[in-house]
Amino acid sequence: SNYLRHAFSEPSRNLPGTFAGAMSNYLRHACVAAVFGQTLFAHGAVDARTAGYVPDDSTRFCLPAAPQAGRMVDSVSEWVDALNGLLERGLADHAARPEWDAERATRGGEVLLALQNRDAMWGRSIVSNSYADGGCITTESAAHVREAALADAEARADPSAFAAVASDPLDAGVAAWLIRG
Repeated sequence: SNYLRHAFSEPSRNLPGTFAGAMSNYLRHACVAAVFGQTLFAHGAVDARTAGYVPDDSTRFCLPAAPQAGRMVDSVSEWVDALNGLLERGLADHAARPEWDAERATRGGEVLLALQNRDAMWGRSIVSNSYADGGCITTESAAHVREAALADAEARADPSAFAAVASDPLDAGVAAWLIRG
């Protein structure tokens, strides 16, 4: 729509090669994750699948047949830096290639579209994973639902199945990783 084009990709008159829409301005000043003191801020859930995981710049916004490329980093600070670097590179890629290619197969910044999508990330989206879609998230019942949904998603080898997976807010492994920094 014209609104979305204006909000995201209206060319900037002041900064050639960049965009001036409200969404572009927001993203240029945003962080995927940030640490203030000893507190980590992220839009989605940090869980055993997302902690330390950084998608590859070539990650596509698609329904993949298998997990897409990525890498693991050891520390929270390295992870935050890597995710925010991915955001910067994705925005630069979008500025260089804002339109779909002739085959309508890819476009610049596609990794950022994928980053916010559980399916494209094979359940490893720091942006859209969540601890709950309602209800009490720390009960034994919630743990069983979480475990069953994750087992189902992995067994089906279907990235869409991760939509039913909620992250574990009490995961001791993730807590230990966060504490190590």
